[in-house]
Amino acid sequence: MRQTFRTTVGIIALVCVLTPLLSTPGMISPSGLSLIDTQIQSSSGTGIFVKTKLDFADPEQMKNFPQKIGEWHSTSYDWSGVKQTLGADLVLSRAYRSPNYSSPVFFVIVQGSNLSSFHPPVVCYPALGYEIEEEGKVKIPVANASWAKGPWRSEKEGLLFRGELSAKKLVVVKRGEDGEITERRVALYYFVKDERMSLPKEVTMVRVSALAPLSLSGSPQAVLEPVKKLAADSFPEMFEVKPKEKMVAEMLVSEHGVLGSAVIAVLVLAPVGYIIFPFVRRRRKEGEVE
Repeated sequence: MRQTFRTTVGIIALVCVLTPLLSTPGMISPSGLSLIDTQIQSSSGTGIFVKTKLDFADPEQMKNFPQKIGEWHSTSYDWSGVKQTLGADLVLSRAYRSPNYSSPVFFVIVQGSNLSSFHPPVVCYPALGYEIEEEGKVKIPVANASWAKGPWRSEKEGLLFRGELSAKKLVVVKRGEDGEITERRVALYYFVKDERMSLPKEVTMVRVSALAPLSLSGSPQAVLEPVKKLAADSFPEMFEVKPKEKMVAEMLVSEHGVLGSAVIAVLVLAPVGYIIFPFVRRRRKEGEVE
């Protein structure tokens, strides 16, 4: 009975030693690993895992978010009042222009930990006097996305990045006192959240929008193209593939040589020795009796 207990304890100790040694640092502490989804709290089934390239809660990092993305050039807006109204931790607002499109495309990042005051566009636009004319989802192809295809996730795990991003689409209108439409907008948005938590403490919303024609003859679909283009072009500025990592045991050997190997040997042999020591002692006693 005593030996069974000793063996069980030794095996548990060995597992506790081997697990971190055969894991990568990212497996032990997957910092920066986030889920992009079209819903704040529950999963939509279309989410994808990414490695965050920047800290959305860090004002200094966000201040350095590129003013120029490809052919897009931007102008920044001061949304400190909106930040205070929303109870957000950070708000970044830019208007990007491209020589390929006549109208600007508005880019907004909102990051907050107070989810009760974190209003998604489907709530925020009506609160600002807009009517939701159309609601749905769109797929945004992200060109040259080889950076997002790495060995850090397998096909079995799912939620892989396959070269496109799923986003919510809204077409909203604002009417004057006479009931006539005075403004129409097309907006695409998605959320970034920590995938390790069922109820994330911090959520980031990325929204890209543009003004659409007021007349029925002018289709909002024509405005959708530049909005999708900026959403796709800005995506690699925020996310990246997690680099391939060595196991902790490999890192100990490569960085510390003989000392690292000795540490591994001690960690592994200690629980093994704890298990087999009674057998060795019993064999030695039997040899002395003979």
